[in-house]
Parts: sequence; structure tokens; C-alpha cells
Amino acid sequence: YTVYTRDMLSTSTDPFDVARDEVEALIRKVRSMHKEWQKLLQSENTAESRKFQDLQKELAAELSILSGDLAEVDASIKAVEDNRERFHLSDAQLAARKEFLSVSQAAHREIQSSLSSPAARSKMDEDQKQVLFRRQKQAEETQQRQLAQESKAFLEEQRLLQRQLIAQQEDELLLLEQGAQRLGQVAHTINGELESQQKLLDELNQDIEKEMERMDVVTKGMGTLLKTSNKAQIYSVGGAIVLFVILVFLILNT
Repeated sequence: YTVYTRDMLSTSTDPFDVARDEVEALIRKVRSMHKEWQKLLQSENTAESRKFQDLQKELAAELSILSGDLAEVDASIKAVEDNRERFHLSDAQLAARKEFLSVSQAAHREIQSSLSSPAARSKMDEDQKQVLFRRQKQAEETQQRQLAQESKAFLEEQRLLQRQLIAQQEDELLLLEQGAQRLGQVAHTINGELESQQKLLDELNQDIEKEMERMDVVTKGMGTLLKTSNKAQIYSVGGAIVLFVILVFLILNT
């Protein structure tokens, strides 16, 4: 898209027509890109939209190229003005070229200004704030979820410890209950033994009482015997005493 003024000065060839066509095509392209840029500016978040960001970079590059081409067109017009004898142009033709340059420069300034206008800058700043706010909110939500998960894990751990403690206490209570049952059984057995021994003692007392009664009889018999000289009676009483002693011995050893 470059018009070289040195060639223009050295020859009588006028490259303006070619340069004009190229500038017009570039302006049409830039305007189309600018229209799409404006649409994306309003419809998307410019801080997140990759399409908008790429388009803005491409548009800025095309505007830079257009600026260079317009500078070359301006230089060519000045070259024609300085060398009117080589370029047979009327004043009207020269004025038309200047008008074309002015209109093209105005179109360039309009688009360039639009890219950096307060409204566009405000929209992009607001989009950036929204992104920052959303990221901050997401970070806070992530932190809250992490804290909630940690709290849940801690509570689950505490519940598990409580269940383990309750199970341990239940096991200890079961052992105590089993021990109490065994003690009860031992006590019942001891009580049975005591009752059995008491019964035996009662029976022994009864036997002793019976033998004492018999002893009283024997004693009385002995008293009577001592008063008689009958040997048969004496032997009978002696046998009764021996029998009594044997019975007492058997009772005490059974």
C-alpha cells in the first residue's frame, strides 16, 4: 500500500489512482472491522472475550497501516504541487485529491478515536472490574467450600471418635455386667453352701440332742448300776456307753 514519491519525481507516472484504490479498500476493511468491534464491545465482556481482544489488536494494526498509506498519499499530493510541470493536473483534480485525503484522514481519526473514546474505555474498565469481582467471588466461594469440607471432615472425625468411645464404654459395661453376673453366681453358690452347712449343723445339733437324751438315760442307768452288784446290768451299761461313744464319733466324722 505504499506510494513512493521518489519514483513520482523521477518519472511522469502518477501512482495516485492505485494508491487511492488501495486506501479505499483498506478503509472499507477497517470500517467493517470497526463495526464488528463495536458490536463485540457492547455484547461481550471485553476482558474475557478472546475474539474482541484479537479483533482490537488487528484493527489497531490496520489503522497503523492506513496511517502510513495516508501519509504517502499526502506526500504524493505535495509532490504534484511542487512539480506541476511534470504532472498535468488541473486545480480541480488536485482539489479532488486533497478532498479524498481529507475524507480518508477523517475516517481514520473517527475510528481511531472510537477505539480510545471515554465510552469505550469506560466499558472495558467496567468489564475488567466485573472479571476481577467474579474472580474474587470465585476465590471466596472456593475458600468457603474448602472450609466447609474441612469442617465436615472434622465433624465426621469427631463423630467417629464419639462412636468409638461409646462402643468402648458399651464393651466395658458388658464386661462389668458379666463380672456382676459371675459374682452373683458365686454368691449364689456360696449361699447354697452356707445353707447346706447350716442344714448339716442343724442335723448335727439334732443328733447331739438325741444322743444327749440317750446319755441322760445312760447316766441314770449308770447311777442305778452303781447302786447294784448285778454284773449283767453292769456289762449292758458299759456296752451302751461304748456304743454311744462310737455313735458320737461317727456323727462328728460324717
